[in-house]
Amino acid sequence: MLELMRKHAKNWLMKFLLGMIVIVFIFYFGTQRGNEQTETVAIVDGKEIALAQVQKEYSELVEFYRRQYGNDLPDELLKGLDLKQRALNNLISQAILVEKADGLGIAATGEEVRSFIMAYPAFQRGGAFDEALYHRMLRVNRTTPEVFEAEQQKMLSAFKLEQLITEAVKVSDEEIFDFFRFQNEQINLNYLMFSPASYKSSITPSRKELEDYLKDHGSEFRVSEQIQIKALFFPWRDYAAAAGISEAEIADYYERHSSNFAKKGEKAPPLSDVRPRIVQELMQISGMAAAEEAARTAHDTIYQQENFDAYATQNKLKTVTTDFFTMDGIPAPFSKLAGFPQMVMDLQKGDLGKVLSNEEGYVVIQVASRKPPYVPQLKDIEQAVEKRYTEMEARNLCKKTADAMLSRLKKGESLNQIALANRMTVEETGFFKPGDPIPKLGTNQQLSLALYQLSEGTPLPESTFEVNGGFVIVSFKERGKIDTADYDAKKENFKKILLQAKRNETFTTWLENTKALMIKEGKLKFKKDIKEL
Repeated sequence: MLELMRKHAKNWLMKFLLGMIVIVFIFYFGTQRGNEQTETVAIVDGKEIALAQVQKEYSELVEFYRRQYGNDLPDELLKGLDLKQRALNNLISQAILVEKADGLGIAATGEEVRSFIMAYPAFQRGGAFDEALYHRMLRVNRTTPEVFEAEQQKMLSAFKLEQLITEAVKVSDEEIFDFFRFQNEQINLNYLMFSPASYKSSITPSRKELEDYLKDHGSEFRVSEQIQIKALFFPWRDYAAAAGISEAEIADYYERHSSNFAKKGEKAPPLSDVRPRIVQELMQISGMAAAEEAARTAHDTIYQQENFDAYATQNKLKTVTTDFFTMDGIPAPFSKLAGFPQMVMDLQKGDLGKVLSNEEGYVVIQVASRKPPYVPQLKDIEQAVEKRYTEMEARNLCKKTADAMLSRLKKGESLNQIALANRMTVEETGFFKPGDPIPKLGTNQQLSLALYQLSEGTPLPESTFEVNGGFVIVSFKERGKIDTADYDAKKENFKKILLQAKRNETFTTWLENTKALMIKEGKLKFKKDIKEL
């Protein structure tokens, strides 16, 4: 099986199996795109593709992915999909297909267009085509039957051209069984793991080496900007005692919130049972209101008179001054204040922040001092620098040793000889399927891909691999037997999958070759860089 994988590493089957086949485009024509006039992005055989068309296609692609993965699809993932380039590629592909189909005299008939439209679910009511619904939906989408049907005629003509290109593609029984083997065959590896920890004791860096390391890797030791603040706290409990809670207020609160005191499926308890709780809640409400008023009065007075400490002394308030801290280590009393990090980062020394609050009360904050970021001197962080330097050198020595051992293996030495010379033990993974996590080694993408090249005849990969903090040499040992009991039952399904994959690959190749030729002949021109749009 592994010989097969190596032999076919560049053919259509391996591209499909390794996830390399790219769907040409999700939509052929989607909705009617209109005739927006704007700056031209590309020209396909004299026909312009406008920026507005690209933007519309891009919006449809974004909407497609959001429907597939939910509205919480991260923006970072959307950026990684490069949807703007895909949108332009889609439009270019559509234009090429229409132009080539027209040039070859391939056209959908009026009857084919009508049949296609009448079978479209959006235009059906009760399983049958509804002409009134059809016209109403076109009006909603601001198009006419003539324009819409012309677009569908282009789309169906393009599909005909695709069928013409791919209809001769077949898959053999051998290819189907290869795919089955790929999914079911297991392999077993021998391996040697080299650990950087075993090299640390041999590393004794000089002062010069540490200085050079700190110079080149200063960002690793950079101390972030530090901030010191003063704060005046206004806890609601300090103001709650002054609040007089009347029986009328207690009764009114119980009346309006009685359902909050009831357990699920039960009636609300009598007022006498929940009176202490109501008093507590009313005192907190009243205390929070009074604390807010006091905090805002303090804030406005301090802001106008610039007398933070004097105001605290005059009003017998305790000023809390923090130690210097970074935004990654906000002191506990302030870490729960909503908006605290953003506010403090915008303040300079002496600036007064806005009033903030949490469930305990309100806070008025002033920035007392700021320390800019800096890289400490070596004498202050020598142990940390030496530790980092030693780890780096140990890793480098470990990799160098593993690479040298692999070179010796390629020259004919055995894995056991290498292990004996290095006082190591040859380990064995046990059977697993290539592509699955490797037993005892875990997941490593580069190593997983390299496994497809290994066989009895080619037992060693081209390189070593960094796995779990060390470097590993793997060697093919054996492959397991394949259970073919359910092959006949799955064969037809495998055939459908592979046939579609092979047809996609064939069509993609034709389309890319056609694009390249059109660019060479000057029939496909790009007027704008999509990355700048």
